[in-house]
Amino acid sequence: MVDDRHAIDQPVLEAARVVAVEPGGAWLESEGQGGCANCRDGRGCGVSVFQRLFRLPRHRLYLPTDQTLGVGDHVVIALSQRAVLIASLWLYLAPLLGLLGGALLAEVLFAREWLTVSGAALGLTGSLWWVRARQQRQARSGAFFPVLHEITLRQAGESSVDPFRDSQ
Repeated sequence: MVDDRHAIDQPVLEAARVVAVEPGGAWLESEGQGGCANCRDGRGCGVSVFQRLFRLPRHRLYLPTDQTLGVGDHVVIALSQRAVLIASLWLYLAPLLGLLGGALLAEVLFAREWLTVSGAALGLTGSLWWVRARQQRQARSGAFFPVLHEITLRQAGESSVDPFRDSQ
């Protein structure tokens, strides 16, 4: 039996391309796999179909690093599975609880349908505001930033090590 407690500590890896470089970091664009493995095989929820149909933009994110990167470099970034799980819970569970809590509270206090709907809307809005504020605090802390796992391809013209030079 595999110990699942250690699986959550494994990083999530994603290929990305450097699109801009700034002092102290670089802006990356994910190479987007078009959804999960099931979506790519045509058995999933269809996220990849919507991405192709509507030509959704690729994800851009900032990578703080002291490594020298150039525009066009291909890299692999890593993010803790624990961070992904926590962010997902906050993004999905908090608004749902806010919606249901607001509706339940308004129903108990007023027992009018339009006030219950208003309470649900207020609960959802309040929880989204709370999640956004929490996300901004976490972004400032740097705990949810990805880290550079490896550089897979340097753009031509940069001084890089030739892997075939030693074998000749």
